[in-house]
Formats: sequence, C-alpha cells, structure tokens
Amino acid sequence: MRGREWIFGMVGMLICLSIPMVVFAAPRDGSGTNKPVPNRDRYRDSAVAEQGSTPNSGYRVGANDLLKVQVFGEDALTTETRVSGDGKIVLSLLGVLDIQGLTVKQLEELIESRLADGYLKSPRVSVYIVRYRNIFVSGEVRSPGGYPYEDGLTVLKAVTLAGGFTDKASQGRTKIKRKRTKADEEETLSVNLDDPVLPDDIIVVPQSFF
Repeated sequence: MRGREWIFGMVGMLICLSIPMVVFAAPRDGSGTNKPVPNRDRYRDSAVAEQGSTPNSGYRVGANDLLKVQVFGEDALTTETRVSGDGKIVLSLLGVLDIQGLTVKQLEELIESRLADGYLKSPRVSVYIVRYRNIFVSGEVRSPGGYPYEDGLTVLKAVTLAGGFTDKASQGRTKIKRKRTKADEEETLSVNLDDPVLPDDIIVVPQSFF
C-alpha cells in the first residue's frame, strides 16, 4: 500500500507543477496579464469594412462624393468631407484642395505629400467612399430620376431601380451619356444591359418606333 501511495503522490505533484508552466507560457498583453492575442489581420479587415467602400483603381473622385479621409495615428485629422460642385474638399491643416478628376490613390498621395510638408513625419493616409454621387435614369422607365451609385451597378440594375422599362421602351437602343475626364466634355455610348454604370452616368432609354 505504501508503494501505491508514494506513486499517487508523485503523480499529483507533477500535475500541480505543470499548471503554472502552462499559465506562464500563455501570451501576455502589455499590462502583463494573460489575454488571448487578437487576430490583427481580422481586426484590420473589419475596420476597413466599417470605413466605407474602396473603389476600383480607375475610379475618379467627383462632385458630391462623400469621402472619409483617415490619417493613421492622427484621430483629430480623420474626417468625412463631401466633394464640392467645383471638385474641392476642405481638410484640417491643409485647407482647400482641388481634387477633381483624381483617382483615390492619387488623392491619398496628394494628402500625404501635403501633410509631410511641415506637418507630419511619414504620414499614412487612406481614403474611402462613404457615399458615391448619383446616377440618373431618364426616358422610358417608370420612375425616372437620380439614384445612388453602388458597386457592381449595371444598366439593367439601374433601370430596375427606376421601376423598370415601360411598355414603350426600346431596350436595345439604350444609351449612356458619360462625362469624360474634363467636366465640360461628354460622350454618348451605346450599351448592353449588362454593361457597368459609373457615377454621374445618365442612362437614356428611348421610345420604341412601334
């Protein structure tokens, strides 16, 4: 019996000694307390999702876009601003910036360069689209007018937002009036129903001849 008691006692001691070793090996935060280490990539992805939309690389910022400008590590400089009718925004420290026709990437680089010129050391800036400017649907649709642009919008989806085609619509002759890089220039494009739509596009659905 004494032999068995001695063995059970040794096993119990080993178990007790192993518990603090496991606790000691657990990851710690800066305060020294034991806490799980967060998944930083997951946190960053969810944070980006809350800011707004990141448009495709060719998207050019224009009047009535609502932007969120985030300066990392500088909460006081992070702000939302709407692009004015003449293509300008106003930011803390920098004042008025003319951004008409810039891509989001070009805008980020512009703000970084201005902040680096006497304000911040190696600033990092991200720009998100909180709300795009409208698209417009006219002609033979049930509810013509302006509608908010959204990612992945096609001609057919835009027409659906406008209530769908009327019975008199010539669907195959639908066109888009689109602004070029210069705000005073416009082109008219023949389109298919699955073609993409851009902010400021005017979709025109003509009446059928028959």
